[in-house]
Amino acid sequence: MAENILELRNVTKTFGDFVAVNSVDFELQAGEIHAILGENGAGKSTLMNLIYGLYQPSAGRIYVTDRENWRYRLNAKSPRDAIASGIGMVHQHFMLIENLTVAENIALALGQLRTDRNAGRKKEGKDGWKSFFHASTLPFLHSLWFKKEEAIRLTEELSERFGLSVDPSALVRSLSVGLKQRVEILKALAVDARILILDEPTAVLSPQEVEGFFTVLRKLQADGRAIIFISHKMKEVLEISDRITVLRRGKKVYLGPTGELTARELAREMIGADVEDVQRSTTSEPENERPETVLQLTNLTALGDRNEVAVADVSMEIRSGEIVGIAGVDGNGQREFAEAIMGLRHGVSGEINILNADPKGIKAVRHQGVGYIPEDRQTTGVIAAFSVTENLLLNVTHLENLTRWNILNHKRKQETATQLIADYDIRPPVADIPAASLSGGNQQKIVLAREISLQPDLLIAVNPTRGLDVNAARYVHENLLAQRKKKKSVLLISTELDEVLLLSDRLYVMSRGKLIEATEQRNDIEALGLLMTGETDTEGYGNPPKTVVEP
Repeated sequence: MAENILELRNVTKTFGDFVAVNSVDFELQAGEIHAILGENGAGKSTLMNLIYGLYQPSAGRIYVTDRENWRYRLNAKSPRDAIASGIGMVHQHFMLIENLTVAENIALALGQLRTDRNAGRKKEGKDGWKSFFHASTLPFLHSLWFKKEEAIRLTEELSERFGLSVDPSALVRSLSVGLKQRVEILKALAVDARILILDEPTAVLSPQEVEGFFTVLRKLQADGRAIIFISHKMKEVLEISDRITVLRRGKKVYLGPTGELTARELAREMIGADVEDVQRSTTSEPENERPETVLQLTNLTALGDRNEVAVADVSMEIRSGEIVGIAGVDGNGQREFAEAIMGLRHGVSGEINILNADPKGIKAVRHQGVGYIPEDRQTTGVIAAFSVTENLLLNVTHLENLTRWNILNHKRKQETATQLIADYDIRPPVADIPAASLSGGNQQKIVLAREISLQPDLLIAVNPTRGLDVNAARYVHENLLAQRKKKKSVLLISTELDEVLLLSDRLYVMSRGKLIEATEQRNDIEALGLLMTGETDTEGYGNPPKTVVEP
């Protein structure tokens, strides 16, 4: 039996009267991948933040075993202390400096490693941490000052070693969510963490990228590193993990070896009840009834943050009562595409027609009946310092509905917020706390409640279930299908291929800024994978007859 490298004994964390983690015991063995499952708000992120020193336990103790098999109590007052004990974490919400380059962010992580290791419990031997790095990286361990060329070279070496390609010279603020996550993973790997906490690490990866990422995890596992893998994707958890712990409302309700329970049984443990699958209706409309065109794009081109062509000459239409899905690897122009339609991006050419109008700017687009779920809830979805109520109503249409003679009706504001919190099961159900105090999944629910509750004629949803548990994701899917049933339109842009295939009537793939229709390949995952990587020649792969599914 492998030794325990990390132990939590009767750990509890409270925030006022709210118990986020309730008397949890947890053991992580050296060389294992241990998955943690649970609903949004179940306490997963809080538990990891306790291990990483962002929070301190209200009760209970945490123990770590070091390289010399010495077990000691972890008393992490900050992430610096956790890093000094060999713990690294990739957060669901990124901890990057937006105005620095990729290489500079990774160099700063190594600078922190140098500082913390020297200030740690005791120094490593001559074959300790330094042996992990190539000789050319050693200047980082001797000084916080570094040369730009050295930082770039280090980043390239780490990227190649772990198969996580990213441009070292790119400013972090210009990166997509998926690329930012790669930088976070590289940062954690750069400090040679023996315990690696991964919070939803595959949320923005394509199926091919997930396979490559799992190869990286298995290499780390073979090297004796222990990995805590937090995910809502049952299929991935069952594929990569050795053991599974399930949390429900702050308590541990299950611990067992992977394979002991099926995906459906694990979902039941998470929710406390059975979860039914969402089904998309395939009822066809009479052929003589052509639905109204809601969105018409003609030769749409949009520039990226560095004035490169991010969206290249795209033409498409969306009709009432249909869900049009766009699949693709993150960073191929999806964000710029959505922002161009919403009037949020400069450097846009071509025509954007929404319900026979040509709105200019975000306010005009909103008034034309368009809802928007952005890809990054933390930077463009919610304002963390604002209350839950304020974020729920942070939409020009909501505010106009609650205002008379430029005076906001506070009673109606509170009633609306309370109703939305209940309808969308936002936890904790407290209207006046800041959004920053909620889990990522519950922040996403705020965005969903704000946008879907207005019943827009066109809903642009970019990765709407990112970070959501199986029950919450099912609720989102039901709402999107409800829009379709009401003859509304949905443009679904998602890196979750299964989600796009499940919900979409028509399917596209976006690769390198170009849009490729792929409805005929919807039953051929391999052909779709080729299209997602930029390969347009799928001859030889199964292309079933095209079927048009109408509401």
